[in-house]
Amino acid sequence: MEHPRGTCQDFCPRREQIARLAQRRIHVLEKVPVERLSSEESPGQYLIKEYSRPAAGKDATKKSDLRPPDVLLRVVQYMMTRLILRDDLPWHRVYHFIFDRLRAVRQDLVIQQASCQESVRILECAVSFHLYAGYRLCEEPLSDFVPKFNGDHCQECLKRLLVEYRECGISSTSRPSFEALYILYNLGSFEAVHNALKLPSNIRNHPSVKLAMAITRCYLQGNFVRLGRLTQQCDYLQSCAVHRNLSAIQCEALSTLNSGFCSKNIRFPTELLARWLMFDSVEDAAQFCQKRGLDVTSTGVLFKRGDLQLSPSLWPEKKSQQLVDSKRGSLTISELLLGSPHELLDDPPHG
Repeated sequence: MEHPRGTCQDFCPRREQIARLAQRRIHVLEKVPVERLSSEESPGQYLIKEYSRPAAGKDATKKSDLRPPDVLLRVVQYMMTRLILRDDLPWHRVYHFIFDRLRAVRQDLVIQQASCQESVRILECAVSFHLYAGYRLCEEPLSDFVPKFNGDHCQECLKRLLVEYRECGISSTSRPSFEALYILYNLGSFEAVHNALKLPSNIRNHPSVKLAMAITRCYLQGNFVRLGRLTQQCDYLQSCAVHRNLSAIQCEALSTLNSGFCSKNIRFPTELLARWLMFDSVEDAAQFCQKRGLDVTSTGVLFKRGDLQLSPSLWPEKKSQQLVDSKRGSLTISELLLGSPHELLDDPPHG
């Protein structure tokens, strides 16, 4: 069966442009002041195709409604250089818009069964976006951000990206970085470790992959002090991937410490525990211990016999200056997500 190949050169198919303009269904990020429009432009030029669920009787393979991979890549680059920098509205609203339009981009790729350099670049950007958003919005209420939904899509993009690398043979200079991100995002997963061991030697021996494997090995072995030291070598996105598992790391480490220092005569220094378990402050470490049934005094933490209340949070609830924010440096959001400095792209084309 021959798969359709899109012919739409606009960011939004003409048919959708007409319908949405007539219904005045335009997102604030797609609106452009009338005085900025030239005589050759129309408001529809700034629309980006919405995600729409497959429905019975709806033809999703119409070529004029599908954007080819090179156009899809330009859509993603436009969003990651222009829209993601908008600071005139809450960032969770920017996130939801880009999330929806990225989903539509991936849908067009799937319908066309596109496996190429552009599809790999798009998936790399999507993974970076979901990792960044998962960290940036982790303290937002569920009414504004659902971490599981974002995490599921991040995992989906990661797995599809690895298929493009491993089974479709699409090359990318960024492959070692994303192979490492998969290992760190799925910290402690035997499936992730098993697949990593089967990587080509030049990928397996890359510093990023070796670091990720060392961190996951420390996690599986319960060597949390070394794990914390190794995370200091992680870059910003790698740290975002580790942050997803931070609560699990801290709970496992606390259980190990509780087993080793359980004595009425021992007060474990809270400052040392905070440093080993990657807390930003002694107060954060003390609160973490108290929530899990441990007594904390001015002299330290009193561990106790028996099971602790060690159910880790499914998703991180607090940002981390030590683990993540300190790695940001002077990089812009666009540089973080696209991997290198990028100039702002021209306005969307209009056919």
